[in-house]
Amino acid sequence: MTITKSYFRYDKDAVIIKEGQPVDNRIFYLSKGTALAEVKGKVVNTLEAGEWFGELSALLNSPRTATVRAVTPCDVAVFKGLEDDNMIEAMARDHKMMLQLIRRLGQRLVETTQRAAEETAEVSRQALRYRKAISGTLYALERLSEKFKSKVMEETRQHLAGLSGIPTGDAADVDLNAFPSSRASISG
Repeated sequence: MTITKSYFRYDKDAVIIKEGQPVDNRIFYLSKGTALAEVKGKVVNTLEAGEWFGELSALLNSPRTATVRAVTPCDVAVFKGLEDDNMIEAMARDHKMMLQLIRRLGQRLVETTQRAAEETAEVSRQALRYRKAISGTLYALERLSEKFKSKVMEETRQHLAGLSGIPTGDAADVDLNAFPSSRASISG
């Protein structure tokens, strides 16, 4: 099969490719305009004129990994017929195309790694906040159940400790403002 190149114009807000679309071995080149790449409805990248997209699906022979939507009217060159040997032959003949695709894949790898690191850091910050809140609550329940000899508070503390994996609370984690009516009993 030979490689064909077609040109298409997409209006603003038009979907150029849709996440999950079956493999069709097309690679796209944005020659004019701006588009957004979205994964599961979340914008993950902005594509500007001169950028390739859709290559992951073609190279991996897998469904589309993102939806690409035109932000402005877009002119797109679509390369079709890039199955297996055809793609290798095309890149061997066109070193500039191969270099651009390799650079784009490298750039995507860096962007994805950075995004994953940022998301992991945020999850870690949230986990620390939750751990501190649970620890402080456990400490408050420990103190209140001791002071008032409350079986209900002790059962609640045991339940929270068992589910959270935090066996005991830490006094340093208590936010006394969260316990205005029992502040003195907890801190005293």
